[in-house]
Amino acid sequence: MNTLLEQPAKTEKKIFRQCKDCPLNPSKTKTVAKIGMVATLGASAASGILKFKGAKPLHLWASIAFIGFTALHYAVSKKPRRTTR
Repeated sequence: MNTLLEQPAKTEKKIFRQCKDCPLNPSKTKTVAKIGMVATLGASAASGILKFKGAKPLHLWASIAFIGFTALHYAVSKKPRRTTR
């Protein structure tokens, strides 16, 4: 006879409510947003330090793209509102 209590395996996944029109699931969208934020931040930093012909426009557009990826990351990471009972 086994004296240890068996604990049920945790197979439940956290359910994320997603909009019907969104083509990507939240985990992929978060990953894309994080990769985009890292890439645009790196491009902005590199164009700020290095001196070459297209550095100013690259710095501007990389900064704007970083803000866009940050907004996407915030929108996907936001917890869904709880419905009232």
